[in-house]
Amino acid sequence: MKTRKAAVSAVAAISALTLAACGSSSTGSGNGSGSNKPILIGEVAGTTGAYGTTGQAMVNGAKMAVAYLNAHGGIMGRKVQLQYYNDNASATVAAQEFDRLVSAGAVAITGSGDTGPAIAAEADRRQVPAIGVVDDGGLTVYPNGPTSAPLPWVFDLGLNTFAWGGKIAQYALAHCKGLAVLHDPSTYGGGGEAAIKSAYAAAHKQLAFDDAITENWSTGATVGLTSEINKIKATGADCVDVWLTPQDQAAFVQAAHNQGVHFTVFGNDETDSDTTYTGLAKGLADGTISALLTNEVSPTATLTAFQSSYQSQFGTPSTPFAEATYDSIMMLKQAIESAKSADPRAVQNAFNHISGYQGLTGTLSFSPSKHTTINADQLTLVKYDAASGKWVPVG
Repeated sequence: MKTRKAAVSAVAAISALTLAACGSSSTGSGNGSGSNKPILIGEVAGTTGAYGTTGQAMVNGAKMAVAYLNAHGGIMGRKVQLQYYNDNASATVAAQEFDRLVSAGAVAITGSGDTGPAIAAEADRRQVPAIGVVDDGGLTVYPNGPTSAPLPWVFDLGLNTFAWGGKIAQYALAHCKGLAVLHDPSTYGGGGEAAIKSAYAAAHKQLAFDDAITENWSTGATVGLTSEINKIKATGADCVDVWLTPQDQAAFVQAAHNQGVHFTVFGNDETDSDTTYTGLAKGLADGTISALLTNEVSPTATLTAFQSSYQSQFGTPSTPFAEATYDSIMMLKQAIESAKSADPRAVQNAFNHISGYQGLTGTLSFSPSKHTTINADQLTLVKYDAASGKWVPVG
């Protein structure tokens, strides 16, 4: 039975988020240093293309955070403005947008889910923090591997590819005779691949097959995977981690079905974040294994209230990418108030010392050597059950 304290907290959360839904995020052309001028937060998100639903969720999460802040006094008594752009999965466009936001006076920039390395490079060059879903952490934040130092101006609250790859590898090592991995060649796919290979190396095992697939992120058009399926079949692998877009994951299971080949299919953090993959693959998605944030499997009252408010405001279910973006802006508020300054360098230093923050996506912490918030221990393995249309925990 819930305690009265928990029930009151849930009601307070629902009331607060209802107020947030009544607000509106706005765009601004400058931040300024005056104490009465609004604090400008920038966002770069791919709201079109293969990961368009993810980018849209990120923007929606940012809108809710800014609306909530402005309904509750802003940050240090100053209103907050949100200015966001669509990079359409183009690194060149993302860099230009980052610079435009910095020139407008943004104190931090959240995103991008598609073009993390370009955003990270600009954050370092302009010395303005990149926060939130920055291409899902991994090699974007730790370009020299998970044991190396993170990039100093990137603070990723996204669904860390190192965590997802490691969690999936644990299951594959215990249940697969041979594991093949198909991944995109970016830091996103490379992060998942690196974590899987690391787990296999630690177990003194090798992948049966490992190949990079160049995809069209800007349009979401699928690629031909028949030849890859034939190559995997020849290795004798019974499991495949299809670390590709949801569209290409669906194309893979359809092509395998058409060839009469059955694999246990693993996904990535996008596979179960919304219904793109399952909507395209339909019954062929049955048995696909991925992972979810444990907070998504067993949501807190605060998360449930957020998801309800999100559904009401945008007419679609919330996703972890909306929630991670919301967390990043709320954590930015804490960083600015802790530093008593919206100066980017002061904000960077404050982020390095935030510990135990209770966010929608879990208990979140940063340090000078830790610039991703999600690890494998915060994930629950799940399997898609086509009959119920749900992702259920793997027993």
